Amino acid sequence: MADEAESPREAIARLLHGSINLQTDTAHPRGCLVALSGTVRAPGAGEAGARKVVAARRAADRARIRACIVRGIASGELAEDTDVDGLTSMIHGFLLGISTQVCDGTSTRHLHAAADAVLANGRATRRLPGQRCETSHY
Repeated sequence: MADEAESPREAIARLLHGSINLQTDTAHPRGCLVALSGTVRAPGAGEAGARKVVAARRAADRARIRACIVRGIASGELAEDTDVDGLTSMIHGFLLGISTQVCDGTSTRHLHAAADAVLANGRATRRLPGQRCETSHY
């Protein structure tokens, strides 16, 4: 997502579809430890270090998604009044949810279709003078 030669939309699409491909690849364990560890809060001080590591990774991923969206606004790919934090939460939430879906047996095809729906529906609405609204699709 740091490749500035790639459009923000392409970067987000690559992130989502790449994560789906990796998490459903039979050569790897299903799901994602960074995402799944957020759903299981291991008790005790002994696990605190591991919780901090994966929480930091989630925060870094979220920051990269946010930076990509900000870049999309700066490049004109997204409207200036895009809700950066809302769009970031939608994309990051979907990314984290992939892991649960994979573990529950959702097919790779359905996950890719869902990622396409997130990309198609990740839009920012901008009202222009004389128009009801204009949308920029992510």
